[in-house]
Amino acid sequence: MDAPDLPTGPFVTEDELRDAALAIARYACNGAEGRVLGDPVFEEVTEKRNHWPKYSACGDLPQFMLMKLGLRDERILNRSDDGGTQPWSIGQNLSKLVFRTGKAFIWTSITKRPKPGDVLYVAMPEHVCVLEKLDEKAGRIATFDYGLFDAKKGKPAGRRCVSRFRVQGKQLLVGNRILRGWLDIARIPGLLAPS
Repeated sequence: MDAPDLPTGPFVTEDELRDAALAIARYACNGAEGRVLGDPVFEEVTEKRNHWPKYSACGDLPQFMLMKLGLRDERILNRSDDGGTQPWSIGQNLSKLVFRTGKAFIWTSITKRPKPGDVLYVAMPEHVCVLEKLDEKAGRIATFDYGLFDAKKGKPAGRRCVSRFRVQGKQLLVGNRILRGWLDIARIPGLLAPS
């Protein structure tokens, strides 16, 4: 099942890229309503891997978003449906996003902040999600997350989440997790058209 009318890159402006990233993540999560195991979109995002015992799909959402944006670099992408030659590989979703993106990955600095559409890397436990909005003044951060569990439906899930955001010493906290860094999607080669 393909996402309806979602734009793909390369994008002319950073705003267009970020708007498209949010549209893809919102679609994948069905906003705050969420999607669960068995939903055709959930199955597309996870490539049906969430049926495996103890599987966490958190990395599937950013990987899906980047593929839908038009990224085809398999040094970063970890999917079987990306049109490339390398199939999905266990243990690579998070590590490719954090450690194989070069200067596009920003390690947390007390003076910098991620922007909408960026992929956040938080720990402990380790998790990645897509930033929708950061309202530092209100102490709130909204993200799109997979690797969740819907207790009412008793199934693995993905949805929009709102958490507390705060600065504690030299650390940025998303809920109770430390924001280790983020993948700045505007710095990924090929997503923005050459000016």
